[in-house]
Amino acid sequence: MTFSSEVLDEGMKPNNSPQRLLIRKILVLLGPLVAVPLLFFGPEYRCLFSIIFLSTYWIGEAFPIGVTSFFPLALYPILQIVPSKQISPVYFKDSIVLFMCTLIMAMAVEATGLHRRIALKLLTKVGAKQPVMLLGFMCITSLISFFVSDTACTALMCPTAVALLMSMADAVQHLKEGDKKQKPPPDDATVAEKLRLDEMAPQDSGFCKAMILACAHASLIGGTAIITSTGPNLVFRENINKRYPEGQVTMTYLQWMVFAIPPMFFYLIASYLILVCYFMGPSTLVRWFEKPTKEEAHLKKAVEKNIQSMYEDLGDISWGEKSVFTFFVILIGSWISRDPGFTSGWGDLLPHKNYLSDSVSGVLISCLLFVWPKDPFDPIDPTAPILKWTDMKSKFSWSCTLLIGAGYAISEGVDKSGLSQLISCGMRKIFIGMSSIPLQLTVTTTIVIMTEFASNVSTGSIFIPIALGVAESMGVHPLYLALPTTVACSFAFMLPISTPPNAIVYDTKVISMVEMIVCGFLLNIACIIITSLNMNTWTYFIFSLNNFPENISISSSNSSYPVC
Repeated sequence: MTFSSEVLDEGMKPNNSPQRLLIRKILVLLGPLVAVPLLFFGPEYRCLFSIIFLSTYWIGEAFPIGVTSFFPLALYPILQIVPSKQISPVYFKDSIVLFMCTLIMAMAVEATGLHRRIALKLLTKVGAKQPVMLLGFMCITSLISFFVSDTACTALMCPTAVALLMSMADAVQHLKEGDKKQKPPPDDATVAEKLRLDEMAPQDSGFCKAMILACAHASLIGGTAIITSTGPNLVFRENINKRYPEGQVTMTYLQWMVFAIPPMFFYLIASYLILVCYFMGPSTLVRWFEKPTKEEAHLKKAVEKNIQSMYEDLGDISWGEKSVFTFFVILIGSWISRDPGFTSGWGDLLPHKNYLSDSVSGVLISCLLFVWPKDPFDPIDPTAPILKWTDMKSKFSWSCTLLIGAGYAISEGVDKSGLSQLISCGMRKIFIGMSSIPLQLTVTTTIVIMTEFASNVSTGSIFIPIALGVAESMGVHPLYLALPTTVACSFAFMLPISTPPNAIVYDTKVISMVEMIVCGFLLNIACIIITSLNMNTWTYFIFSLNNFPENISISSSNSSYPVC
């Protein structure tokens, strides 16, 4: 249950053979060739070709992720999908600025060692039993995601998970070799190299993978619980308020929590079971209830003692750690209080609160980190800041930022080319005439597939109005289709391009593309089933979805889905 002392044989190390590289080159060539016929049709089909092209390169890892992310800047103008002047600004949208700010904050946490202190403190409380630690970490991450964006949550919790895993690995190493020190990894080493995954037993390396991927899963799942937590939820609220101004259909802050929190726990349990079974084996769940052997108990006790010793060796909390923690609390507080949703926020103090977004406070705090002293009592250089610009050049994940920009570029192309309207009209033709439960399952599954290739906000912006309109036209309660459509936008678990949390954990190089796709696919299926059960049991009776709301008038001006 703790990190074992076994080491993988040389033959079990990752295989980067010439055959594997040859397969990647073949993928580069054949992927676009298969989709070439799409180029001879309209812009929506040329956009579909671009998506296939980019997906093939990303999955096959033919180029570095950041390099592949530049392709929309060339493909869209050449294929006459989106002009160059329109697609370029997408790579520096407000949400990307917010993402950069969260990465800078995470760098500051790492620079001061605060993440290591938090990780060791957490380890001293929960012990070194892997399944318990994983579940506890996922619950904490989901709770944080209630109040901050899933991107910010993942960017802050991922370094904490890495520090926690490294602390455990160091404790086991100390137990095995005493005070003998290994050569430290270079500064530019990936997280996988720092953890020395290739030297771990399969059970331990699987636990590391599960912990890292859990950061993304738990952040995305936690974001479904509060109506202000994530973009699609806000899009849903905006559509409800705009479409039903007389209150025929309502959704308050508390009503959303009643709907979303119960299934959130089941989403979290499903993710936990999938991660444990896939990376650590189903037998891990059985061994959780078994009494440990004397050897396992001795190893667990020794590791916990070593972890406690390592925490005590950190000494008193430093000025830099206190400063970063304070900035972190201020930043989270500003995000929560700017526009809480159930009361007025500090954004209402300004004449035009729509000028503000979460990136504003993020930029201010990020700038302070480059001037705030790391240790003003240092006799050598008391003015040395917490972060330096050299850190941005050497440690900042530019490839991850470009990857997210490419995801937004794809969304822009889907919208501008007419591909979104083509999909929307096809959905309406399929939906008309279906009974309620198959209709709901079809809608949820379609949204889950779409949100893997487009941002969750753009997916929600396109499909939430369609779901409301289709429900009205079929005499079904609008919430019956709109609620699963909204939460399904957050089920982007499969690809790094699907959502920033996935990109963050993939950038650690701990998780492979195939591992992310398989776990994400299984979790998508589980979430679709859980959502359907929730909508047809708990939510169905709480919101009286069997009764169609009165006084709903459908007119062409109120119908916001495209005319087919």
